[in-house]
Amino acid sequence: MYYIIDTDCLEWDKCLNDMPLQYRDIYFTSGYYKLYELNGDGIGKMFIYEENGKTVLYPFLLNEINGYGLEKKCYDIQTAYGYGGPISNCGDELFLKNSEECFLKYCTTSNIIAEFIRFHPLIKNERLFKENIEVLHNRKTVYLKLEEDIQTIWNEYISSKCRNMIRKAKKNNLKVIKNNDYKVFKQIYEKTMDKVGAAKEYYFHDKYYHEMSKNESFIIMNVLKDDLVIASSLFMIYGDYFHYHLSGTKKDYLKYASNNILLWEAIKFAQQSKCKFFHFGGGLKDNEEDSLYLFKKSFSKTTSDFYIGKRIHNENIYYYLIDKWEKKNGRKADLFLSYRY
Repeated sequence: MYYIIDTDCLEWDKCLNDMPLQYRDIYFTSGYYKLYELNGDGIGKMFIYEENGKTVLYPFLLNEINGYGLEKKCYDIQTAYGYGGPISNCGDELFLKNSEECFLKYCTTSNIIAEFIRFHPLIKNERLFKENIEVLHNRKTVYLKLEEDIQTIWNEYISSKCRNMIRKAKKNNLKVIKNNDYKVFKQIYEKTMDKVGAAKEYYFHDKYYHEMSKNESFIIMNVLKDDLVIASSLFMIYGDYFHYHLSGTKKDYLKYASNNILLWEAIKFAQQSKCKFFHFGGGLKDNEEDSLYLFKKSFSKTTSDFYIGKRIHNENIYYYLIDKWEKKNGRKADLFLSYRY
């Protein structure tokens, strides 16, 4: 049997907490999906399929498709910003096949025409979906195993150049503090996004930050120089995982190596918090010479592959939407759900 629940349903996190520990991460929680509801990115839903104690969970954001003169209400779905996809407490192929067929029927009967998935690179759940889906390698991400002692991490995982930058930051009297000042974080983060010309999906509403401030899984760490905040990062902690989520630095202070010392102190905090993995994420693009990717690799050489999934449930309507968008914009659609942008 299957059922669909909303982010306000207590069953959401109860089901997640019944999953094996390695599959429990913040990206699958109701609280995380509530953030993106408040940000205007869709309605958070959880698909739950059960058979004799075996379970599949799959959270997603549901969006109605407007502005194209469709004869009936149609929708698309995608995972929230970051990572997600399906998780299961059972690897039985027949059970997983049954659950996926059930989900596909749900999509058809609910007029869901397309689906975009950002799979979880550490959980490797891209293997769970197989029917009528295109799974593509997107980029590599960097992570650090925290089970070694901190001195071993310093000596064997942090690059010599990065260690020198951390020493430089200390000589510059930079200090890292943990606090809950979302207003300062937002100011620094958004100026950084402006500087790099980031797309609109990298900006978030005040309601998003307000909701985040009530959740102990979100942690802000700031770098101070002479009591001035010069860099700020937002991290997420949940179960075995510690994630580097959003970050910003005042451009006039980049030379002080603030991000190096910030991440080093975050690694120490994550280890003290008994996390097993520190996930830095990937670069700006699928290029191993990407500067952000190389910066993250200076903290660990351990990488994982990040995959995305694209699935069309109603080809007639999907390609009608893409055709309309291309004619309106005078160019070929380069994103899977281009008609949304």
